[in-house]
Amino acid sequence: MSSKKNSHKTAQGSALPEYNIALLGELGVGKSALTVKYITRRFIMEYDPDIEDTYTKQDVIDTQESLVHVMDTSDKVDSEADRYLRWADAFLIIYSITNSRSFAKAKEYLENVTSYLKCNNKDTPVALVGNKVDLERYRKVGKEEGNSVAAEYDCSFYETTAAEDYEYVEEVFHGVIQELQREKDRTLPLQPLYISEDKTNSLLLTPGSTGHFSLLRSRSPKPPLSPEKKEDKVTQRKTTPSFRLFNKSFKIFN
Repeated sequence: MSSKKNSHKTAQGSALPEYNIALLGELGVGKSALTVKYITRRFIMEYDPDIEDTYTKQDVIDTQESLVHVMDTSDKVDSEADRYLRWADAFLIIYSITNSRSFAKAKEYLENVTSYLKCNNKDTPVALVGNKVDLERYRKVGKEEGNSVAAEYDCSFYETTAAEDYEYVEEVFHGVIQELQREKDRTLPLQPLYISEDKTNSLLLTPGSTGHFSLLRSRSPKPPLSPEKKEDKVTQRKTTPSFRLFNKSFKIFN
């Protein structure tokens, strides 16, 4: 695991997309366990709750190779929230389903994060995550309570555990990254597709349009062709393509 962001490129030489995810929550809710599970696929029961660090993983989300940076936060009395508020592209706010106090603390984090994003006009994915579902028999916070709070703050909601299958944790991280990818796709500008028949007739189509287009024609009609010239024209059309397609930077978004 690494705490530094490095430059990574694909086999084609292009830079990989990078995502910063911050985990917030009260001490003991399992932030470090979730981080380690995602980064290494292993479950570690004992760790120092006072250590804060950032880890990097190269991952594939929906066939897209990416770099994911995860900040396992540890809030102290004199710590500044700006260190993760400005850094993160997405937030996972964690509580333990076995601890009602951690749920109340998660709501405080939700309030602080959503207020910051609103004041700074940011559309950043936020997810409320109930951890330790493997301890269902000790549950103190109902799933419907988590769903209700998530709906109140208009954020995603998950219940998971780092103690069981890796897929439980992967679903949470991939879920917020997919939200980031969708937001990125929405902000990319559309490029026009140009179809040209000849110098006097041109057609402009925009991907995703509803069929509206502008057609430019010559100002005066051409004189009628003689029978000989018509035959020549037919022969020429059989040997010459009638359309040329110019597609500069046309993209298909999944």
